[in-house]
Amino acid sequence: MPGPRPRLHLPYAKWPAPDRLLWQRGFHNDDPFADVRLAKASQDRCMWAWRRYLGFLANTEPEALEIATAQRLTIDRVKLFITHVAESNAPNSVASIAEALCTAARVMMPNQDWTWLRTIKSRLHAAVRPQSPARPVITSARLLDCGLQLMNGNKPGADGMLGVRQAVAYRDGLLLAIVAYAPFRPKNVTSLEIGRNLIVERDRWFVIVPREETKTRKRIRFEIPNLLIPYLNFYLEVVRPELLHDASHKALWVSQWGGTLTYVGIVKSFARLSAHLGVKISPHDVRDAAVTTWAIARPDQISISRDLLYHSKLETTGLYNRVRGIEASRAYRQVICEIRKKGFKTRQLRPI
Repeated sequence: MPGPRPRLHLPYAKWPAPDRLLWQRGFHNDDPFADVRLAKASQDRCMWAWRRYLGFLANTEPEALEIATAQRLTIDRVKLFITHVAESNAPNSVASIAEALCTAARVMMPNQDWTWLRTIKSRLHAAVRPQSPARPVITSARLLDCGLQLMNGNKPGADGMLGVRQAVAYRDGLLLAIVAYAPFRPKNVTSLEIGRNLIVERDRWFVIVPREETKTRKRIRFEIPNLLIPYLNFYLEVVRPELLHDASHKALWVSQWGGTLTYVGIVKSFARLSAHLGVKISPHDVRDAAVTTWAIARPDQISISRDLLYHSKLETTGLYNRVRGIEASRAYRQVICEIRKKGFKTRQLRPI
């Protein structure tokens, strides 16, 4: 009687020995001159795709796991794998899986020619890539004002009590106010920890993200402006403990259930914030807002936004209209202040 079918994902411990060796050599390589260097989130996506590919083979062609890794990864098998994945995933997800599989192959076997695999993933992306929707034209000053309003409107009442709903609204407001000044990538927002990333030095607060955790392998360092320090202290002393309940961890952003606020939780926060703003925004839109703010206040210095957003080169900014590190954040703080004083209002391109 046959046993149970293998799982969709083949656990790392059950990978063929050559695959495990190639993975260790490729992804645990600290060579600064390596052709491909990936952030942890990208490495996780590669691990997911390779496990999924090996799981597919374990289900459909188990004898293929005995073949040498490079010889096993063929165009016919990849096409069958992509067809299988497409049965349960949206086209954009299929393209992302193919891209992660391609990246994993390049890292694990850099001396092989993977032109055909890059062509497959490029065609999948091209087939699903929609026209960029009109994004909301909004400045960081407006994001900041919304965050301040939320925090000011959700403090303890006359009885001194702070409900969970108020705590969540205050947390969302502080999160929005901070990313208005420091337009982090969403994955860096979710991973912030007190004492490791949120640091106080002589009454000055900094958010620091080590280079190992950033997409461009550049260390991020932002200073929290004085305007937000009282709000941050109130969050740390009153709001965060209310959300923690009986939990104990160092995550800066806490969910209403006491755990770490995940990326999905951040997306839900921005859905609530959209209702307050009157414009639908996503966590990534804070980076668009940063460049819009620069374009309005400092059109002759738009290249500075590259350093504010920690892009590796100006071309990466793409549709962003576009001082280094801490200097960029301080200059940006002044830009936001100027726009708030002028009361600039942006046109809402994508109303809810």
